[in-house]
Amino acid sequence: MSQLTNIQRVMAAEDLPSASISSNETKLSALVIAHAILNPLGTVLDVHGRVMLWYLPGIIPPARVKHLNRIHLPMKGSPVKHSKRKNESSMRFGHRHVPELDGRDMDPLADAIFGHGRLMNSPIASLMVSKRLQDKVYESSNLKIPAVKEWLHEISYAEEFWNSISGLVLPDLARAGKDAIAAKGDWVVTQPPSGTQWPSIYIGIDVIVNQETPHVDKVSAPSLLDLLVSLGTHDAQFHVLDLGSIFGYQPGTMIYLAGKLLHHSVPKWEKGERIALAHYMKDAVHNGFGLPRPSFTQQKDLLGKFLQT
Repeated sequence: MSQLTNIQRVMAAEDLPSASISSNETKLSALVIAHAILNPLGTVLDVHGRVMLWYLPGIIPPARVKHLNRIHLPMKGSPVKHSKRKNESSMRFGHRHVPELDGRDMDPLADAIFGHGRLMNSPIASLMVSKRLQDKVYESSNLKIPAVKEWLHEISYAEEFWNSISGLVLPDLARAGKDAIAAKGDWVVTQPPSGTQWPSIYIGIDVIVNQETPHVDKVSAPSLLDLLVSLGTHDAQFHVLDLGSIFGYQPGTMIYLAGKLLHHSVPKWEKGERIALAHYMKDAVHNGFGLPRPSFTQQKDLLGKFLQT
């Protein structure tokens, strides 16, 4: 724990590069992961020793959070905005808007720096919503929005680093994600091509801004764990109903969880603005591409890996 405390103290005064990950950030992530392995709330297991949840608070240092927050500012005016079909959006995605926005004259987020809403992005969008394997596969139309293309470019260095973290904590899932991204070139029909380079091993990244989010995955597979990245300036908490647990969800937190099995939510918070990057995979994509589901990561495999390093 002293090593983790020391690196956090060093990083509090460090001026980070704006478009690359520093060596101290790499050290910080390794120490946070090692601490999580030994902490009962850091890695939540089922009765078979399979990892259901990784809780990694502070794995993204405050200075990096500020850099990432700024990347989201250009998207405030167009894709991330108030929904005109609040009820339909809430029912479809399992997300609801801040209650004060519904049917009230006063908008508590009228002066929000980052806006309000949800933006779905995927290089394999049609299979995300369709269960028919014979359907053609298209990119998300959002990838053609200039602000989204710029955002993906600006955040790519961070996504690539998070890919490496996924490879450490969930190696089979990381391989499955890479296989799906590699296979999409033979399946995806884009007219005209967006030219957008997809930076993640996850085939979906939703940008969720200033929303409460009660959610359970309905079309995923149990072993396809989601990755949630907390940004912004908020003091929200992350609830996992099936565990009876409440986790701190301060900016800089990353959570991997089996969203198909664990009902999770972020209820109203008191201060600041919330940005969440929800990374996910869908069973229909892997089925459509003929790819097997990954196995669950086992605690014993993690202990062996990290005790050797």
